Amino acid sequence: MYRIIPLQVAEIMAPLGIVAMFGDMQKMLVAPVFVFYLDGGDKKILVDAGVGSPDSSGIVHGFPVIGGGEQGLRQALSRVGAEPEQIDILILTHLHFDHCAMLPLFRRARIILQEKEWQTAHNPVPVARAVYEHELFTVLERMNLVLVDGDCEIVPGVRTLFLPGHTQGMQGVAVETNRGTYVLAGDLLYSYYNLDPTITSLKDLRGNELTLTPRPDLPFFPPAVHIDLSAWYASCWKAVGVAGGREMVIPGHDPAVVEKTFGE
Repeated sequence: MYRIIPLQVAEIMAPLGIVAMFGDMQKMLVAPVFVFYLDGGDKKILVDAGVGSPDSSGIVHGFPVIGGGEQGLRQALSRVGAEPEQIDILILTHLHFDHCAMLPLFRRARIILQEKEWQTAHNPVPVARAVYEHELFTVLERMNLVLVDGDCEIVPGVRTLFLPGHTQGMQGVAVETNRGTYVLAGDLLYSYYNLDPTITSLKDLRGNELTLTPRPDLPFFPPAVHIDLSAWYASCWKAVGVAGGREMVIPGHDPAVVEKTFGE
Protein backbone atom coordinates (compact mmCIF):
# COMPACT_ATOMS: atom_id res chain seq x y z
CA MET A 1 0.00 0.00 0.00
CA TYR A 2 1.15 3.50 -0.81
CA ARG A 3 1.07 6.96 0.71
CA ILE A 4 0.74 9.97 -1.60
CA ILE A 5 2.98 12.88 -0.62
CA PRO A 6 2.41 16.16 -2.51
CA LEU A 7 5.67 18.08 -2.87
CA GLN A 8 5.45 21.77 -3.74
CA VAL A 9 8.16 22.82 -6.19
CA ALA A 10 6.96 26.37 -6.90
CA GLU A 11 4.27 29.01 -6.55
CA ILE A 12 2.47 30.29 -9.63
CA MET A 13 0.15 33.28 -9.92
CA ALA A 14 -2.84 33.07 -12.24
CA PRO A 15 -6.25 34.69 -12.69
CA LEU A 16 -9.21 33.11 -10.94
CA GLY A 17 -10.73 32.76 -14.41
CA ILE A 18 -8.13 30.11 -15.25
CA VAL A 19 -9.21 27.95 -12.33
CA ALA A 20 -12.92 28.41 -13.03
CA MET A 21 -14.33 28.82 -16.52
CA PHE A 22 -15.97 32.26 -16.94
CA GLY A 23 -14.39 33.34 -13.64
CA ASP A 24 -12.99 36.78 -12.85
CA MET A 25 -9.83 37.40 -14.90
CA GLN A 26 -8.92 40.44 -12.79
CA LYS A 27 -8.66 38.58 -9.47
CA MET A 28 -5.30 36.85 -9.06
CA LEU A 29 -4.47 33.89 -6.87
CA VAL A 30 -1.22 32.19 -5.90
CA ALA A 31 -1.33 28.42 -6.34
CA PRO A 32 1.16 25.59 -5.81
CA VAL A 33 2.96 23.63 -8.50
CA PHE A 34 3.31 20.04 -7.31
CA VAL A 35 5.06 16.82 -7.98
CA PHE A 36 3.61 13.81 -6.13
CA TYR A 37 5.77 11.15 -4.48
CA LEU A 38 4.30 7.67 -4.07
CA ASP A 39 5.81 6.16 -0.94
CA GLY A 40 5.49 2.53 0.05
CA GLY A 41 6.77 0.31 -2.75
CA ASP A 42 10.20 -0.98 -3.65
CA LYS A 43 10.44 1.57 -6.48
CA LYS A 44 10.78 5.32 -6.09
CA ILE A 45 7.80 6.67 -8.05
CA LEU A 46 7.12 10.32 -8.85
CA VAL A 47 4.22 11.93 -10.71
CA ASP A 48 5.18 14.91 -12.90
CA ALA A 49 8.45 16.77 -13.35
CA GLY A 50 7.92 20.37 -12.24
CA VAL A 51 8.15 23.82 -13.72
CA GLY A 52 11.14 25.81 -14.94
CA SER A 53 12.94 28.66 -13.21
CA PRO A 54 11.51 32.14 -13.71
CA ASP A 55 13.37 34.59 -15.91
CA SER A 56 14.86 37.84 -14.62
CA SER A 57 11.39 39.37 -14.38
CA GLY A 58 10.02 36.43 -12.39
CA ILE A 59 8.01 34.97 -15.28
CA VAL A 60 7.57 31.44 -16.63
CA HIS A 61 5.46 31.06 -19.75
CA GLY A 62 3.73 34.38 -19.02
CA PHE A 63 2.94 33.59 -15.38
CA PRO A 64 4.66 34.98 -12.27
CA VAL A 65 6.49 32.12 -10.56
CA ILE A 66 8.47 31.81 -7.33
CA GLY A 67 10.75 28.79 -7.00
CA GLY A 68 10.74 26.08 -9.61
CA GLY A 69 13.67 24.94 -11.68
CA GLU A 70 16.24 22.40 -10.54
CA GLN A 71 16.59 23.94 -7.10
CA GLY A 72 12.84 23.89 -6.47
CA LEU A 73 12.58 20.26 -7.51
CA ARG A 74 15.58 19.12 -5.47
CA GLN A 75 14.36 20.95 -2.37
CA ALA A 76 10.93 19.38 -2.73
CA LEU A 77 12.30 15.85 -3.15
CA SER A 78 14.62 16.31 -0.17
CA ARG A 79 11.49 16.20 2.01
CA VAL A 80 11.22 12.50 1.22
CA GLY A 81 14.95 11.84 1.17
CA ALA A 82 15.17 11.47 -2.60
CA GLU A 83 16.97 13.02 -5.55
CA PRO A 84 15.77 13.18 -9.17
CA GLU A 85 18.51 10.80 -10.24
CA GLN A 86 17.16 8.16 -7.81
CA ILE A 87 13.63 8.09 -9.21
CA ASP A 88 12.85 4.71 -10.79
CA ILE A 89 9.50 5.55 -12.39
CA LEU A 90 8.28 8.97 -13.48
CA ILE A 91 4.63 9.25 -14.53
CA LEU A 92 3.79 12.33 -16.57
CA THR A 93 0.15 13.38 -16.44
CA HIS A 94 0.64 15.56 -19.54
CA LEU A 95 3.25 17.73 -21.24
CA HIS A 96 2.25 21.28 -20.37
CA PHE A 97 5.10 23.57 -19.32
CA ASP A 98 4.50 23.26 -15.57
CA HIS A 99 4.57 19.44 -15.53
CA CYS A 100 7.62 18.44 -17.57
CA ALA A 101 10.26 21.16 -17.27
CA MET A 102 12.87 19.23 -15.29
CA LEU A 103 12.88 16.03 -17.35
CA PRO A 104 16.67 16.01 -17.96
CA LEU A 105 17.26 15.38 -14.24
CA PHE A 106 15.49 12.00 -14.36
CA ARG A 107 18.28 10.19 -16.15
CA ARG A 108 17.61 6.68 -14.84
CA ALA A 109 13.81 6.77 -14.64
CA ARG A 110 11.36 4.80 -16.72
CA ILE A 111 9.01 7.55 -17.91
CA ILE A 112 5.33 6.75 -18.44
CA LEU A 113 3.22 8.87 -20.81
CA GLN A 114 0.06 8.34 -22.81
CA GLU A 115 0.81 7.76 -26.49
CA LYS A 116 -2.04 10.14 -27.31
CA GLU A 117 -0.36 12.93 -25.32
CA TRP A 118 2.95 12.33 -27.09
CA GLN A 119 1.28 12.55 -30.49
CA THR A 120 -0.92 15.56 -29.79
CA ALA A 121 1.77 17.53 -27.92
CA HIS A 122 3.78 17.50 -31.13
CA ASN A 123 0.77 18.54 -33.19
CA PRO A 124 -1.77 20.17 -30.87
CA VAL A 125 -5.00 21.78 -31.95
CA PRO A 126 -4.27 25.43 -32.78
CA VAL A 127 -5.68 26.90 -29.57
CA ALA A 128 -3.42 24.63 -27.49
CA ARG A 129 -0.14 25.32 -29.28
CA ALA A 130 0.98 28.00 -26.84
CA VAL A 131 0.65 25.75 -23.78
CA TYR A 132 3.23 23.28 -25.06
CA GLU A 133 6.94 24.13 -25.14
CA HIS A 134 8.50 21.50 -27.38
CA GLU A 135 12.02 22.10 -26.14
CA LEU A 136 10.95 20.91 -22.68
CA PHE A 137 9.83 17.45 -23.77
CA THR A 138 11.74 16.55 -26.94
CA VAL A 139 14.47 15.33 -24.56
CA LEU A 140 12.20 12.32 -24.02
CA GLU A 141 13.33 10.98 -27.39
CA ARG A 142 16.68 10.20 -25.75
CA MET A 143 15.27 8.89 -22.47
CA ASN A 144 13.59 5.69 -21.31
CA LEU A 145 10.14 6.70 -22.52
CA VAL A 146 7.31 4.18 -22.29
CA LEU A 147 4.16 5.13 -24.19
CA VAL A 148 0.95 3.54 -22.94
CA ASP A 149 -2.46 3.39 -24.56
CA GLY A 150 -5.24 3.92 -22.02
CA ASP A 151 -5.40 2.55 -18.49
CA CYS A 152 -2.29 0.59 -17.55
CA GLU A 153 -0.91 -1.03 -14.40
CA ILE A 154 2.57 0.35 -13.76
CA VAL A 155 3.34 -1.65 -10.62
CA PRO A 156 0.93 -3.45 -8.29
CA GLY A 157 -1.13 -0.74 -6.60
CA VAL A 158 -0.36 2.01 -9.14
CA ARG A 159 -2.05 2.40 -12.51
CA THR A 160 -2.55 5.12 -15.05
CA LEU A 161 -6.04 6.29 -16.01
CA PHE A 162 -6.72 7.82 -19.39
CA LEU A 163 -8.57 11.06 -18.52
CA PRO A 164 -8.77 13.26 -21.64
CA GLY A 165 -10.38 16.66 -21.61
CA HIS A 166 -7.78 19.07 -20.26
CA THR A 167 -5.52 17.74 -23.00
CA GLN A 168 -6.24 15.07 -25.57
CA GLY A 169 -3.84 12.67 -23.89
CA MET A 170 -4.26 13.56 -20.22
CA GLN A 171 -3.75 10.79 -17.69
CA GLY A 172 -4.31 10.47 -13.96
CA VAL A 173 -2.91 7.96 -11.52
CA ALA A 174 -4.90 5.55 -9.34
CA VAL A 175 -3.03 4.67 -6.15
CA GLU A 176 -3.96 1.94 -3.66
CA THR A 177 -3.56 3.06 -0.04
CA ASN A 178 -4.63 1.88 3.40
CA ARG A 179 -7.60 4.25 3.12
CA GLY A 180 -8.70 3.03 -0.30
CA THR A 181 -8.01 4.08 -3.88
CA TYR A 182 -7.01 7.69 -4.45
CA VAL A 183 -6.90 9.25 -7.90
CA LEU A 184 -4.35 11.91 -8.73
CA ALA A 185 -6.34 13.87 -11.29
CA GLY A 186 -3.53 16.11 -12.51
CA ASP A 187 -4.87 19.18 -14.29
CA LEU A 188 -8.15 17.54 -15.17
CA LEU A 189 -9.05 19.37 -11.95
CA TYR A 190 -7.07 22.41 -10.88
CA SER A 191 -8.93 22.76 -7.59
CA TYR A 192 -11.57 21.18 -5.38
CA TYR A 193 -14.04 23.70 -6.82
CA ASN A 194 -13.83 21.93 -10.19
CA LEU A 195 -14.69 18.72 -8.35
CA ASP A 196 -17.38 20.23 -6.12
CA PRO A 197 -19.08 23.33 -7.60
CA THR A 198 -21.02 23.97 -4.35
CA ILE A 199 -17.82 25.40 -2.80
CA THR A 200 -18.16 29.15 -2.21
CA SER A 201 -14.57 30.26 -1.60
CA LEU A 202 -10.95 29.35 -2.22
CA LYS A 203 -7.99 30.36 -0.05
CA ASP A 204 -4.74 30.80 -1.96
CA LEU A 205 -1.16 30.30 -0.74
CA ARG A 206 -1.04 33.88 0.55
CA GLY A 207 -4.16 33.34 2.65
CA ASN A 208 -6.31 35.46 0.36
CA GLU A 209 -9.94 34.35 0.34
CA LEU A 210 -11.44 34.42 -3.15
CA THR A 211 -15.19 34.22 -3.60
CA LEU A 212 -16.49 31.54 -5.95
CA THR A 213 -19.90 31.34 -7.56
CA PRO A 214 -21.57 28.10 -6.40
CA ARG A 215 -23.08 25.98 -9.14
CA PRO A 216 -25.13 23.28 -7.38
CA ASP A 217 -26.85 22.59 -10.70
CA LEU A 218 -23.65 21.12 -12.13
CA PRO A 219 -21.89 17.85 -11.24
CA PHE A 220 -18.46 19.37 -11.96
CA PHE A 221 -17.30 22.83 -13.02
CA PRO A 222 -14.55 23.00 -15.66
CA PRO A 223 -11.39 25.10 -15.53
CA ALA A 224 -10.77 27.50 -18.39
CA VAL A 225 -8.07 25.36 -20.02
CA HIS A 226 -9.55 22.34 -21.75
CA ILE A 227 -9.70 20.76 -25.19
CA ASP A 228 -12.94 18.79 -25.09
CA LEU A 229 -15.65 19.45 -22.51
CA SER A 230 -17.60 16.29 -23.32
CA ALA A 231 -14.47 14.21 -22.72
CA TRP A 232 -13.70 16.32 -19.64
CA TYR A 233 -17.02 15.53 -17.98
CA ALA A 234 -16.71 11.84 -18.83
CA SER A 235 -13.20 11.81 -17.33
CA CYS A 236 -14.44 13.45 -14.13
CA TRP A 237 -17.06 10.73 -13.70
CA LYS A 238 -14.41 8.10 -14.41
CA ALA A 239 -11.99 9.53 -11.84
CA VAL A 240 -14.68 9.67 -9.15
CA GLY A 241 -15.85 6.15 -9.99
CA VAL A 242 -12.38 4.65 -9.76
CA ALA A 243 -11.70 6.49 -6.52
CA GLY A 244 -15.02 5.49 -5.02
CA GLY A 245 -15.95 9.07 -4.14
CA ARG A 246 -15.03 12.70 -4.67
CA GLU A 247 -13.19 12.89 -1.36
CA MET A 248 -10.62 10.44 -2.79
CA VAL A 249 -9.77 12.56 -5.85
CA ILE A 250 -6.79 14.92 -5.57
CA PRO A 251 -6.70 18.00 -7.84
CA GLY A 252 -3.52 19.28 -9.44
CA HIS A 253 -3.01 22.78 -8.03
CA ASP A 254 -5.24 23.32 -5.00
CA PRO A 255 -3.55 25.14 -2.06
CA ALA A 256 -5.51 22.93 0.35
CA VAL A 257 -3.33 19.99 -0.73
CA VAL A 258 -0.09 21.60 0.51
CA GLU A 259 1.70 19.65 3.27
CA LYS A 260 -0.93 16.92 3.36
CA THR A 261 -0.27 13.21 3.05
CA PHE A 262 -2.97 10.98 1.58
CA GLY A 263 -3.57 7.35 2.35
CA GLU A 264 -2.16 7.00 5.86
